[in-house]
Amino acid sequence: MLAILVSSLPMIVCGVLSVLIVLSLYDCRNMAKTRLLFFMATATLLYLAHFIYFNRLMAVIPLTDAIYCFCNLAVFPLYYLYIEELTDYRPNRWRQALCLLPSLLGGVAVGLLYILMDRQEMTLFIEHYLYGNEFASLSGLTFWQAMIHVAVRIVFALQVPLVLYFGFRRITAYNAVVETNYSDIEGKRIVWVKTLLVLFAVTSLVSFVFNLIGRQRFIDEAVPLAIPAVLFSMLLLLIGHVGLNQRFSVQDIEAEVFLESEPIPEDCAYSELLEKIRKLMSEEKLYLYPNLKVSDLARLLNSNRNYIYNAINVEMGISFSDYINSQRVDYASQLLKAHPELSINDVMFKSGFTSTSAFYRNFKKFKGITPTARRTR
Repeated sequence: MLAILVSSLPMIVCGVLSVLIVLSLYDCRNMAKTRLLFFMATATLLYLAHFIYFNRLMAVIPLTDAIYCFCNLAVFPLYYLYIEELTDYRPNRWRQALCLLPSLLGGVAVGLLYILMDRQEMTLFIEHYLYGNEFASLSGLTFWQAMIHVAVRIVFALQVPLVLYFGFRRITAYNAVVETNYSDIEGKRIVWVKTLLVLFAVTSLVSFVFNLIGRQRFIDEAVPLAIPAVLFSMLLLLIGHVGLNQRFSVQDIEAEVFLESEPIPEDCAYSELLEKIRKLMSEEKLYLYPNLKVSDLARLLNSNRNYIYNAINVEMGISFSDYINSQRVDYASQLLKAHPELSINDVMFKSGFTSTSAFYRNFKKFKGITPTARRTR
């Protein structure tokens, strides 16, 4: 009974999360959540195949083994495609399809070989290789089936660092765009997805080690089997939670940010532009406006957003969000000392911040202390 519960846990978690994602798509349709649904549904099928394997449902193993090989090579690319939908304004659909080609080839190859095998060969392969991890008695179709399974493991091992590397690059580039164009980055940056990507890779490494040891060693051992089952279930719950609550993506960023802009003249007078920006901030206290964007500043100065970007990010060596929030923090610091009757929340809103976490994080970043500590000094 314990073995059945343990082996079914990740499958149940993925199935429930798939249903929740489907329900959320009725309220808010977007391609990123659709990609997350594909990932979660594929993971459900993957762990269904695991469940059938660990409970020795021999009659359906030829079918579920082909599904397992497909899903095993599809989950990491699908998670990467989810990240791409969050961070790429114009993803290449053909290249996305190519990411899933290895999984399709692996699944089809395994399925075709099972179709070509007779019943005796199927039984021999399942009992000797899948449950015994033995090569010696294999020949002909059973041998080639084993070779494809080995190839699937190798491709899976290669996918992990590739997805980790390119996933990190995409998230880092996206976060830089957010910090460059928005003063309020709370809820806009992708932070947890990056953490989950690392956890996903680490947990998959654990799974890969278990595969090297041999799945068959854990068939009658519920406790050792529970380790990867619980790890993956917790990770999948986190992925689902973050995905269901991710409200902002690259599609919410103004289109002009990603459109090819006119070249900036080499003789552009950045010193004059910086002086205008500083004057606007000083006289109009523009930093007190919540959700201020670079495009807002560009419109007020009748300038180009790329000019503004270069003036602040390149010439001043600071991101737009840090530039605005540092001035908000300075203003908040003055309010805390000059108006002790104001609550921390009042100071926060008067300074242009829209969330407590952003206020405390930025205050600590630029002043080295919390707003409460600043008031007592």
